[in-house]
Parts: sequence; C-alpha cells; structure tokens
Amino acid sequence: MAYESDPVAHKLNDLVSSQGLYFGLICFDELNLAEKALIGTWELVNEVYNGGFTQYFHNSSREHALPMIAVFHSIDAPRVAEILESALTLADSTPGRSNQSNFVAKVDEEKSLAQLERELYGELDDLHLRVFGYLLKHRDQIDAPADFWMETTS
Repeated sequence: MAYESDPVAHKLNDLVSSQGLYFGLICFDELNLAEKALIGTWELVNEVYNGGFTQYFHNSSREHALPMIAVFHSIDAPRVAEILESALTLADSTPGRSNQSNFVAKVDEEKSLAQLERELYGELDDLHLRVFGYLLKHRDQIDAPADFWMETTS
C-alpha cells in the first residue's frame, strides 16, 4: 500500500501532529521507548520520504539514527534497523581520495542510498503496524486519545 493511503500511517501521523509530539525530538534521549518508536519513526519516514536519506542525515534527525536502530530492534522491526544501519554506514563513510575519486564515490554512495530508500519504502506498511502494535501493548507510555486505540479500516 502506498504510504499516502496507509490508514495506520495516517493514524500515527495524526497523533504526532495533533498533539505536537514532534517537539519531543528536542529531548529525544529523555523519551521512553514507546515515544521514541512513535516520534522517531515519524521523523525517519517523513525525512526520507521528502528528501531521502541525504535529507535525514543532513538535518538534526541524524542524531537519532543510532538510537533508532536499537528502537527498531526493540519493537521487532529488524529489517528497518538493518536498512537504517546500512544507510548510516554509507553516510558516515568519507573516502580519503582525490577529488575525482571522491566524486565517483559520492555518486556510488547516492545510488546506494537510493536503493536503501526503496527498501525502506517497501517496509513502511509493516513498520507502521509494528509501531502501532508496540504502542498498543504499552498504552501507559503514550498520551493518546481513546479513539486512537480503535481499529483502523482501510
């Protein structure tokens, strides 16, 4: 299902947006695991969707990449953790070669990041379901209106 039409993604996005939960990104390290799963996933998906991993790693969201790998493992989303870890490794690699070699390496890196973006897009439905499932099990860690927990239909 396309990200734009995924009802679970809409439910999660609405919760983050309606309550201004994205302000929690400022104190990300102080959030509990459920909050990190919700807000960190929202940040990753929106940054990558809007500008790719290049945008995600260029912005302050980069600071959350390493902790989000652990979060994804904790909520049983290991494939997303692997994708993010691979992208982080690529983003951190800086070849110490001549300018021409750096240019070639940069183009190869961008192609690899684009492939990882496509892989992430393929995991979004499952990721959103895993985040929602985790939140459902840990309701006491998230401040959400009662109707948030109602079943979502497509």
